[in-house]
Amino acid sequence: MKTRILMFGALASVLAMSASCTKTESAVAVSSVAKDQATPFPGGAPITAADLTATPAALPAAPPAYNYDPYNPNITHAEYARFAWRQFIHFNSPAQKNGVDAAGKSPVVRGSIDPSRNFAASGASDFYQSGRTGASNFSGNQLVWETFAHRSELFPAGSAPKGNLATLDPEYVFQANLKVASTDARFNNLDENTQIGQNQIFFPKNGNTPSPNPQDDHIILFQAKVNPVEYDYIKSIYNAGNPPASLELPPNATSQNESVEVKSAWREMTPALIASGRYHTAEALYYYKENGVTQARVATFGLVGLHILRKMENYPTFVYTTFEQVDSLTTPDNKDTGLYLINLYDQMQYDASVPSGTRPTAILNSGSNRTAVTLPLAGAIDSAHGYDVIAGKYTLPPGFSGPIKVQNPPVATSAVYGVNSEVQQAMASSPAFKNSVWRYYRLVGLQVLPTNEDSSVTPAKPDPLTQDFYLANIVIESSQPGIQLFKGGVKDPDPDQQQFTLLAKRGLPSILGVKKLPPNSDQLVMGGCMGCHGNAQYPRDKTTGKGPSIFSFLISQGTLTGQGFSADVRNESSAELSAKRLEYLVY
Repeated sequence: MKTRILMFGALASVLAMSASCTKTESAVAVSSVAKDQATPFPGGAPITAADLTATPAALPAAPPAYNYDPYNPNITHAEYARFAWRQFIHFNSPAQKNGVDAAGKSPVVRGSIDPSRNFAASGASDFYQSGRTGASNFSGNQLVWETFAHRSELFPAGSAPKGNLATLDPEYVFQANLKVASTDARFNNLDENTQIGQNQIFFPKNGNTPSPNPQDDHIILFQAKVNPVEYDYIKSIYNAGNPPASLELPPNATSQNESVEVKSAWREMTPALIASGRYHTAEALYYYKENGVTQARVATFGLVGLHILRKMENYPTFVYTTFEQVDSLTTPDNKDTGLYLINLYDQMQYDASVPSGTRPTAILNSGSNRTAVTLPLAGAIDSAHGYDVIAGKYTLPPGFSGPIKVQNPPVATSAVYGVNSEVQQAMASSPAFKNSVWRYYRLVGLQVLPTNEDSSVTPAKPDPLTQDFYLANIVIESSQPGIQLFKGGVKDPDPDQQQFTLLAKRGLPSILGVKKLPPNSDQLVMGGCMGCHGNAQYPRDKTTGKGPSIFSFLISQGTLTGQGFSADVRNESSAELSAKRLEYLVY
């Protein structure tokens, strides 16, 4: 039986697309560092070495409201990019220590920044390791966001979230009566082994060629966390068996505090990678099935991707920012890493709006130019249809496809590139960052407010908000169909469940009924991260009562009724992986 993915209007990425597949025309407006507008927005000011070493690093205040004027925006993309970096600096600073040094007890005040240490301190290559003691299985050196509530703490299987998060030691309870022993617990809990059920992504174990069985290579694992504000809000409304009719994450009518969500991606570390000093590393939990029993294990992993999502007044769909470690595609000596993915499906289709045998396009606005990128043909996931499949003989389950080489789609913006250079220069000017791991992380992009895609590459002035319209992180949204160059909404899988069918309509509005957006802006067809998760409430459509919430992989009727989450195992069977393709798509 074939496994297909039904795609409406070209839901796919453009890895390894040839030059003949793109059309580019210069844009009239350029959002660059040099052309910033004057606005009362301290978070958008140029970043200096003093910003990097401020003790503690302040969380930047929320940006003022955007004026939606494409000819004279009050905030530029570069200013938003600096705001993104300031968030990165804050959340990646050391968490506050609380003096506890006992087995199974948290040595930090969860969610709080250390008032006496700064961002430079957490950049030491042995930051995590130097915080270990003989008494506790936790390190006293944690990043602020690492101490947030894991998704299995926000929604533990069979119970409600509990207590004051700041003082709780991590406790992980999953479906199937899996509870992590307190002596095994760590703050980083890598319980997801796929990119939202679409694919798995690997670094080759030997050289840059996949192993005959990809499961022998180094997999990237994931986790999702939320800050104490969101934790406390969910705790206040939680009533297992009787979920709320609706919810709106803070800021809301009763709370002006801000919700923050973090998604992180981690690669298995080799001794050479640890010694390189180019990664933030930490001990982390992962899961393995042995003799039919799921076990928690501990190993050293390196951070390779980080989404930071922050919901603020005037920005009700969250502001999405994402960062990558620079060595995912190319090694420090400029060699190909061989990063690749295995799709959990083997066919793709478009809807009737795309004539048979044609390739639709996606319009990318870099701020310097707009590019029309041609997407793969419908049909099999193979080289003939536009996928960069790696040649060789590989052991893949029926219905899967690959291995497919991971490459960046051409979505980088001029503003983000300029601000990254500005931050690198600031680090280079500060002795505190001479050996810092943070020198090897870059802002990929950010989304601040929803909009529709630019309609063409013609000289008409582009909407500045369409910069980063197709926001994606190569180690969190790598798959060609379904995640990169995504826009529109997602519907249920095929009802008969005989084949995996992602009903993703590029023309389906994905921003619905969001409070505090300007008139007529809540029926937009948004792309990238915000296209999937841009509705900060549950359920998504308050008129019909249907649809996923802001972060449907966290908040749903299932999690609000005590279902909790399962823990993905490293050696998951193909049948179990196939079942997960449906888990992330059902309303």
